[in-house]
Amino acid sequence: MISYALTLKEAAIEPLAPAAFLSEIKGHNRDSARDFLRAQPGFLGRNLQLEAARELAAAASLAGFETMLLQETDLPAPPHSIEPDRIEPKGAGFYARAGGALTFIPYDSITVFSAAAFDAPAVADSIQALKPGLFTKIARLAGVPAPEAPTPLRETFFRADIIGGEGRLRLLLKPENLDFSPLGPARSNSSLINFRALLDTLSAPAFKAVKNRFLHAFISVQPLTSLKIAGHEAAEIEVSRLLLLSSKVVI
Repeated sequence: MISYALTLKEAAIEPLAPAAFLSEIKGHNRDSARDFLRAQPGFLGRNLQLEAARELAAAASLAGFETMLLQETDLPAPPHSIEPDRIEPKGAGFYARAGGALTFIPYDSITVFSAAAFDAPAVADSIQALKPGLFTKIARLAGVPAPEAPTPLRETFFRADIIGGEGRLRLLLKPENLDFSPLGPARSNSSLINFRALLDTLSAPAFKAVKNRFLHAFISVQPLTSLKIAGHEAAEIEVSRLLLLSSKVVI
């Protein structure tokens, strides 16, 4: 059976902008609406039957949201990503280094440029990761109750996606993996400040690119808490939506 998705036409809309509207829709409340919008940024509905999708589109229009209705199978999959460890602006584009190979990306070839942040459990070092299991084993051998496992620490992860160059190459940029030395004297001791400066440098001349709200907010140092999404999968979904908007494939 064919299922449908309803997405917003505005590329740079805030993820939670439709939260009040969606919370009034059958099957949602305030919390579920916000959870859905963080997990499916830019969408009002996924895997809907046609009649339900049309009704939702009509209600969204009355609420002031322009939407596109498409079959789920027509939502483009983002290209496979490569993760560069160095980006060096050069003239009308920039060089991306990944696996020792250099690829030049012209600014005017970029069709999608997005950024995102989400909270997730911190990646513990190997010793810390072994401790809970080790303590449990010791307690079992000693015949005493195992200690309660500590709540995993969470941290905010940042990323940016750029689609451009030959064959719709997708670069996945993560500040913790990047060498920021090409920034020269402007380089800071903070990888996040360096990441902001790099994205500002790369996005400004990418006039043809579809860009998301988080990218604008991050570069201009605006509050980001309400713009965070659910996680890595949500970021992939947003890239897919921006790719759809950039290609203007409307069903």
